[in-house]
Amino acid sequence: MKEQEMEKEEKVSKLQWFLFVIIIPLLFTITLALIITTIAGVNVFDIAKKYGADLPGISQLVGSKQPSSEQALKENMLEKQATLEEKTAQVKKLETEVKNKQSEIEALKKEIERLNAQLESQQQTDTSPTTEAKKLTVQDVAQMYGEMSPKNAAAIIPKMSDQEALNILAILGSEKAAAILEKMSPEEAAKYTALLTKAAQAANN
Repeated sequence: MKEQEMEKEEKVSKLQWFLFVIIIPLLFTITLALIITTIAGVNVFDIAKKYGADLPGISQLVGSKQPSSEQALKENMLEKQATLEEKTAQVKKLETEVKNKQSEIEALKKEIERLNAQLESQQQTDTSPTTEAKKLTVQDVAQMYGEMSPKNAAAIIPKMSDQEALNILAILGSEKAAAILEKMSPEEAAKYTALLTKAAQAANN
């Protein structure tokens, strides 16, 4: 029992000696050093953080910071803003493409209208009678007078110029022309007979 008590006393005495001789003076020295450096304007913690960041393992303990919630929120907002700007750019691009397509559509509509107008004009030209078709020849006119009664033809021909009347009577032939001359007055009949005679003589010469 005495030996156990002596061992306990030795352990207690060693612990007291370590506490009073090493721990307490060391703590006092550290505290005093901190006070002196603080008064001198030196931040011991900043220095420890600076040199401790270069040491493996300690750099993770000293001065390490996790992004704050405010910083994370800011980064999230920046990311959302970048996405929004990208989407806005895409929308503007699509709007430009739509405007270009609308311009192309309008141009095509105008071209279609122009072609339709050109086609209608062409159709009207094709269906309308030509100038040559509408133009009557002297033979056609003479034929009309040949189909008239001699009396009616005799009333109309003197109203024409001498050349027009001569052309019609010459084309009608002697029999039809004689029937018409019979229905004219003697003066008119003599006049056109003389014209026909001159035309025949000129043709023979």
